[in-house]
Amino acid sequence: MPHIHITTWPIDSDEKAKKLLEEITRVMHNTLGCPLDKISISIQEIQPSRWSDAGVVGNDPDFKTKSRRMDFGDSQHEAS
Repeated sequence: MPHIHITTWPIDSDEKAKKLLEEITRVMHNTLGCPLDKISISIQEIQPSRWSDAGVVGNDPDFKTKSRRMDFGDSQHEAS
């Protein structure tokens, strides 16, 4: 049966992590009919300094806007 792997930035409390695990288990059970004792889930927490979107590191102060970029904004990185 299913194993679900979640990769995320650190979750700020054990209570929130527990709630996430419980709710995902509930959705899998209710949506797919998987027996509860066959659903396993793991959470891998990655520090923002080790995560990037669009080549922008997660701990960059402007991550929310910079990580939405569609190009590097310079000719040095243009595809050939």
